[in-house]
Amino acid sequence: MTGARDLTIRRAEPTDAGRLTALLTDAFLISPVGNWLIPGIGVRRHVYLRYFDIFVRHGLAHGLVDVTDDLTGVAIWLPRDHDTPGPDNYDRQLAEATGTWADRFRALDKTFDEQHPHGVFHHHLLFLGVLPSQQSRGIGSALLAHHHAQLDAEGIPAYLEASMPRNRDLYLRHDYTARDAFHLPDDGPPLWPMWREPQAAQPTAREDDARS
Repeated sequence: MTGARDLTIRRAEPTDAGRLTALLTDAFLISPVGNWLIPGIGVRRHVYLRYFDIFVRHGLAHGLVDVTDDLTGVAIWLPRDHDTPGPDNYDRQLAEATGTWADRFRALDKTFDEQHPHGVFHHHLLFLGVLPSQQSRGIGSALLAHHHAQLDAEGIPAYLEASMPRNRDLYLRHDYTARDAFHLPDDGPPLWPMWREPQAAQPTAREDDARS
């Protein structure tokens, strides 16, 4: 069994793109948001492979993509301010990737855009995915801790949307604060916007002794 202490985390490379697209597809395939987007799981997987490819390539070009060395987990972070651009030719890419389901994905994007905080530079955790067979082994936590160390050192906050209560609870354990849930249109599932302020370094035991 792989534990978080055994993981090596590195920056993703362009040659990883295909495997990362498949990883995210499998990680997000079964979820309330997925059921809302595309009811049929077989069609959903086919669409997701094209959809996640957009964001993997965008993250590699313009964001920060952290992966475990064995490619069992990935986190795509996008530094965001008020005018950060999205993927090139996104409307065209989205339509080509999602076909007849494009309106659902546009509604998803619109809802996320309405909830996204503005006015403060931050890193947006666009996707955190772990292979289903490797979940609950500390991989997601290790990826979060790896990037949070950089954010804390540089004084940068973070933002994400949690799509399920268990995901929300994971982020709560990593110093995020959950805001009121919002729902996708047409009686869609809830999502929780979450914000993390940079954390001060914890003193070591020796520093504590020096202060006592």
